[in-house]
Amino acid sequence: MKGYTSRKLREQFPQLKKVCGREQLWTQAYYVGTAGSVSAEVVRRYIQECQGQ
Repeated sequence: MKGYTSRKLREQFPQLKKVCGREQLWTQAYYVGTAGSVSAEVVRRYIQECQGQ
């Protein structure tokens, strides 16, 4: 699913390659949790860490 959406998004928005600076749009990591057991802050921090910020 990630590969398919990555290809489609890069076809539709070629500037993503420049913004991402790499061939892959998604990270190899993944996260599993339910909205009820994870705060918005935890999700926000995870996304920032995956983006290297």
